[in-house]
Amino acid sequence: MKAVIIAAGMGNRLWAKTDKIPKTLLPYKNGTVLSTIINNLTQAGIDEIIIVLGYNKTYIENYLKENRVTGNKISFMTNSEWERGNGLSVYLTRELTNDEPFMLSMSDHIVPVSAIKRVIESKKQTNLLLVDPKIDAIFDIDDATKVQLSGEKIINIGKEIRDYNYIDCGIFRLDSRFYQAMENTLKAGQESISAAVNQLVASDDMEGIPMQDDEFWIDIDTPEAYKYAIEQKDKLLAGCC
Repeated sequence: MKAVIIAAGMGNRLWAKTDKIPKTLLPYKNGTVLSTIINNLTQAGIDEIIIVLGYNKTYIENYLKENRVTGNKISFMTNSEWERGNGLSVYLTRELTNDEPFMLSMSDHIVPVSAIKRVIESKKQTNLLLVDPKIDAIFDIDDATKVQLSGEKIINIGKEIRDYNYIDCGIFRLDSRFYQAMENTLKAGQESISAAVNQLVASDDMEGIPMQDDEFWIDIDTPEAYKYAIEQKDKLLAGCC
């Protein structure tokens, strides 16, 4: 299975200036946030990775080539309109994934291999999202994308919803129906991944795969979250190898 990593944005919530390297290249353990994500996907069974680049893309290209992060096949796609919504970055990969099921990862979410494997290996026929029921353990709950499940079906998702029982972990398994939903929302002027996911939710085509009690993940999008990720790296790495 292929995986798409979207790494086109600047990450301006983390960086105060625009002359910084992409935040996914922040040092982490013996590599970077990005190398950790790539290695986790590889260990989970992904055999090809598509990285969508935009802001200061040469930093990422050079880093991966110089450090030989993984033996996997890695291809790059450029989103020249990277300042637009993140859904556009995913939509651009349609021809590269051949409309076959693929994994989607953010470039700032560190998630354990064990959890990624369960999403990859699920027998479910719907589109899937990794979700965390441990709401009290979320580092920045105010910024987190909340998810409401009824059984295994996702019935609502968004940062502002009041009724929720899970948190979006930023790892998806998607198929051609996502691209169609993304195409529809782009035509309507809605450019976020969430807009397309909400359309799938409305079509009863989005289910959740829960994190387990011993699994730990984090979304690194602020200086505070990065500091916390460093402090908690032993937990984060526990499921990575």
